[in-house]
Amino acid sequence: MNNTDELVGSSRIKIFVGEFGSGKTELAVNYALALRRCGFPTAIVDLDLVKPYFRTRENRDVLEAQGVLVVAPEKRLSHADLPVLPHELARVLATDDYQVIIDVGGGDAAIVLGQVHRQLVDGNYQAMMVVNTCRPFTSNPEGIISTLRRLEQVARLKISGLVSNTNLAEETTEQHVREGLAIVEQAARELDLPINWVVVPEWLKPENYGYPVFILKRYTQYPWME
Repeated sequence: MNNTDELVGSSRIKIFVGEFGSGKTELAVNYALALRRCGFPTAIVDLDLVKPYFRTRENRDVLEAQGVLVVAPEKRLSHADLPVLPHELARVLATDDYQVIIDVGGGDAAIVLGQVHRQLVDGNYQAMMVVNTCRPFTSNPEGIISTLRRLEQVARLKISGLVSNTNLAEETTEQHVREGLAIVEQAARELDLPINWVVVPEWLKPENYGYPVFILKRYTQYPWME
């Protein structure tokens, strides 16, 4: 994605929601770094307060080294499974100083957004649902639609677009990306929503998909990769 306006969009606050395994945390980290490289003051908010692994805060060193403000529970609670909202959250939501990316926990963990509902409704936000059709609950249009409606109800926010992020980690192929996109397109038509991005891992050639392409670099290190 080379167009800066396309990358930033019209909303200062971007919220990534999705099912477990959708890849939204990796996308949120990549997006925050992309914004920072373009010169924007950027904050990434870790609201994954349920799942104890693979959260934005695991990439704190990488993000902070490149000038991204990481808003997460304090370090002594960074591996705790506690519903503790980061203390800097209210500040970054209330001011226009930062482009803000919010990484929300998978599934019904999006209920935590209800605690900051008023600040988000009063602000300029865009909520996107990240879809990996290789995951069981979003493997077909019906599952995507059902998941989106449930997340909207739980989070008390309107999802305004889809991100096609079909992948099988390092085994992802061009065929996976295209087949997943076809399924996401069906759901998008029924929901009357746009597809904001097609996510493609960096080792694949960025083909023409008919939508903006976001090239994803892997930052999160999983135990099985050690």
